[in-house]
Amino acid sequence: AVVSTQSTGGELFLEELIAQKEDLSGVFAFSELWEKITDGIPQPEVSIGLQKCKKFGIPNVMIEFDLMYHKIDYKRFDMDEVCKYIKEKIDWIRANLSPDSLIIANFRDFTNTMKYHPDRVWSVLHYLATLPPRERIFGIAYEDMGKALMDHLSVWTKAVRQEMIDCGWEDGQFIFHVHEQWGMMHATNLECLAEGATGIWCGVCTEGAALGHADSCTTILNMIRLGNQAVQKQYNCKYLREAAINVTKITTGRDPDPRTPIYGDRALDMLFGFTYDAMDEDPTICEGFDMAEFLGVKRVVRVTTMASGEMIVLKLRELFGEDGQFTEELGEKMRTQILVNAKEGRKEEYNSEVGLAMLFEQAGGRLTPAMVHAMDASNNPHIEGLIDEIKKEWDEWDGRDQELDNQLTFDNFYVGFMAPYFSCYRCMDSQMGLSALDMDNDGMIDWFEFRFYLMWAGRQYPNVKTSRELLDKAFRYGLIPAMRDECDRIREIHRTRRSEDRGRKI
Repeated sequence: AVVSTQSTGGELFLEELIAQKEDLSGVFAFSELWEKITDGIPQPEVSIGLQKCKKFGIPNVMIEFDLMYHKIDYKRFDMDEVCKYIKEKIDWIRANLSPDSLIIANFRDFTNTMKYHPDRVWSVLHYLATLPPRERIFGIAYEDMGKALMDHLSVWTKAVRQEMIDCGWEDGQFIFHVHEQWGMMHATNLECLAEGATGIWCGVCTEGAALGHADSCTTILNMIRLGNQAVQKQYNCKYLREAAINVTKITTGRDPDPRTPIYGDRALDMLFGFTYDAMDEDPTICEGFDMAEFLGVKRVVRVTTMASGEMIVLKLRELFGEDGQFTEELGEKMRTQILVNAKEGRKEEYNSEVGLAMLFEQAGGRLTPAMVHAMDASNNPHIEGLIDEIKKEWDEWDGRDQELDNQLTFDNFYVGFMAPYFSCYRCMDSQMGLSALDMDNDGMIDWFEFRFYLMWAGRQYPNVKTSRELLDKAFRYGLIPAMRDECDRIREIHRTRRSEDRGRKI
């Protein structure tokens, strides 16, 4: 909670919680150590923040202070006076809020003070660390506005933590908070945790003052990625991504930026960034920890020319439930029909409900009620209009060779449509993506091959508003998952080869 001299949204929220008889025993509030400064000297009055903590029954407080504030004369108001003020507020909190209050002292200008007056940090830190064990507070906090280099913060973190240990304050918490400024906040967060910080104080998503801050969702999932098992026992890690998305929506009124790591819509793009190049070096690169599971993304069967009859049946059951017609024999007929359609030049898609239902009927199946419902809802002039807009853009690239033949070279297709999703044209992952679109293996991207994915995206996401959004859905949920299927196929090939090699050696 944030409490101040003025009524805030946080206070209205607290009033709602109190009215609903919510348990506030674990709630923290931020409060200034001092508010009034007269003639360069902070005044000892109890801050309005602490008064409101008493009013609302908030027992736990983060006391914030600065050790380099330009309005304070630190020659007259030295560190002994700062420590005296801190002790007075600690005593007040325990007398007026709760004798068991969790109190955290926040060095708000930690970075600047460590750079220019590290002795001030040491003085306050040493005072807090050498209090009698029964008088010690819960811990200390420190923060950086995104200005300091990671190397500096790591050294400072290690030094502060060592001082706490040397003074016998091993159980004192030492929590870090870093803002975004130069694109280093997440790496800095992890570095400080590695060097002695016991935790972080932050929101579950990155939204916050200025450019935001390093959030707990990104930090914890990175820790899991790096092998930390303790956080998996402490938190519901599989829900973190959803929580970050929900809190972003609540605070901003919109979805997270699609490029936001971990919980943005395009967060899965990174899963393909190095896979194919690395597989030549290590065929097991696709094995092991699967971030997609922690991101809450369901792995779905995709119907392509490479799909088996069994896979097609799994897709039927996934979309339409159980039915006696859904046999492996019919699945093989559907697989054959896909090849027949391709040979006849019919460029259809088969992964949406409508597309798969149409293939099912072509292969001799009798439409189920669920399929009929899907087809009835399929007519969407809006989607056709969006596809027409994309076709106009396509024709601009198609005409560059002085011939409109509904075909683009790999180069032109990459620059015109694919570059936002794949960082390098010649990288293996980009080539895999282009191959996934080249259904007839002629080295060109045919408009009807590309329209395959646009139609699927329009059927699966009929509420898209713009052609750019439709294109985005087609790539992120059509092409990129198709690449994942290709990764699985390559992995299986490597496994088979390794098994055969071992058999020959035996």
